[in-house]
Amino acid sequence: MKQTQRKTWVKTGALLATAALTITACGAKEEGTSQSTSASNSNQGPLQLTMMLPSYSPEKMPEDSSVLKQLEEKTNTKLTVSWVPSTSYTDKLSATVASGELPKTFVALEPKAPFIINASRTGMFWEVGPYLKDYPNLSKMSDIVLKNISVDGKIYGVYRERDLARFGLMMRQDWLENLGLQAPKTLDELYNVLKAFATGDPDKNGKQDTIGLAVGMQGGVIAGFKDILAYNGGPNEWEVKDGKLTPSFVTDAYMSTLKFYKKLYDEKIINQDFALIPDGRAVMNKGQAGLWIDNMLDGKNIEDNIKKVVPTAKLTLLNRISGPKGERTRAGAGYLGMYMIPKTSVKTEAELKQILTYFDRISEKDNQNLMKYGIEGKQYTLDNGAYKPTADAKLKSDMSDSNQFMILQNQVVNYGTDLEKLTSKLFQDNATMAVANPAAPFISNTEVEKGKELAKIIEDATVKFIMGSIDESGWKQAVEKWSQSGGSKVIEEINAEYAKVAK
Repeated sequence: MKQTQRKTWVKTGALLATAALTITACGAKEEGTSQSTSASNSNQGPLQLTMMLPSYSPEKMPEDSSVLKQLEEKTNTKLTVSWVPSTSYTDKLSATVASGELPKTFVALEPKAPFIINASRTGMFWEVGPYLKDYPNLSKMSDIVLKNISVDGKIYGVYRERDLARFGLMMRQDWLENLGLQAPKTLDELYNVLKAFATGDPDKNGKQDTIGLAVGMQGGVIAGFKDILAYNGGPNEWEVKDGKLTPSFVTDAYMSTLKFYKKLYDEKIINQDFALIPDGRAVMNKGQAGLWIDNMLDGKNIEDNIKKVVPTAKLTLLNRISGPKGERTRAGAGYLGMYMIPKTSVKTEAELKQILTYFDRISEKDNQNLMKYGIEGKQYTLDNGAYKPTADAKLKSDMSDSNQFMILQNQVVNYGTDLEKLTSKLFQDNATMAVANPAAPFISNTEVEKGKELAKIIEDATVKFIMGSIDESGWKQAVEKWSQSGGSKVIEEINAEYAKVAK
């Protein structure tokens, strides 16, 4: 009995030993296979990537550019770029899309252009939205901006980041100090400061020759109006009400903002010729006004221009004005074009992922700054942290239009002045309270066809109300004219698109 049992144990031990050896051998074989695959992947060589990009520089980036070469090394790619002048870029892209002969990726400067929308809907481009979460940098893209570039709720490209909310107040700090005033924090305080700027002799010249707020018609739209509307609790272009999208100019907040501007006009707190001024910054630059409301990137240039007239002038930036709904600001689009990947050129998911890996790598901090500034010691030097660009023409040409490669810009180092650094800080703060345009992702064919004509009806009526040419009754008539001229169709079409993704 014991002998039989012993033989059984011996057999079992032998089987276990054999199994262990087999498992070890298999493990070694599998490990060897994994290492071989990894080595094979690393030996595949750089990704061959063709692309079409807009050029804004008169001098084309040379093929032997030191900046381009370093970018290729850092991203393990071989880039072949077709540069097209920005002025003819969209026309060229439209023809290229129609031909079907596309590079592996390209920038669509106008992602909502009808030919891009139609091609997306017919399946010409890869839907990249589901893949973004798998990449450490691309996964950080803004949900608001992704919605803005979407078509029927789907993401067909990787957007080129711009600050989501750039708008704010550029105010004469020296005038505040001269009048013993604090920076405003509410709409009421803002009005009081503007009134003091217009009547309190803030420049100390003994004359009443200043205005509170510089206003101009930026592209037909009153500068700052949309920002005051946001502070007033109003929507950003459209609002969702009772499950439907409604244009901003039919809201109570819009009427309140009209009355606010009319009060400023009647009390001569804004320049009386604002409707004839194509760019209100000119008024600010002359040192005649205390406030400009628009993109805070203007701040540095405005301060420089004012100092040509008033060397002691100082500008400050403000972004938080509280109104009926608290502190808010309006969001912009948050992007300038987007990279798209055609299925006609990129036929496999594996290659798609390689291209997305390139986009992710180019969004790493070192590469963001490489595209922004070039190579330290060549395109620029740092002297105790102070940025100094090269004067060498060849080295400068090496980074012509290099910023066109950029995807994210969230880790770009700011080497600017204190005011420029404050601008960047406030852009980031704005993003925490930005009100998005809920209709941004949607296309109305009527708006594409009649958008300029319809917008002019509202723009003209806005100016007329502020100047007192029409009253509330006249305003309602203008809105009705907008509706009958195609506006009601725009609302219908926008809501039809909204309904597709709101379910």
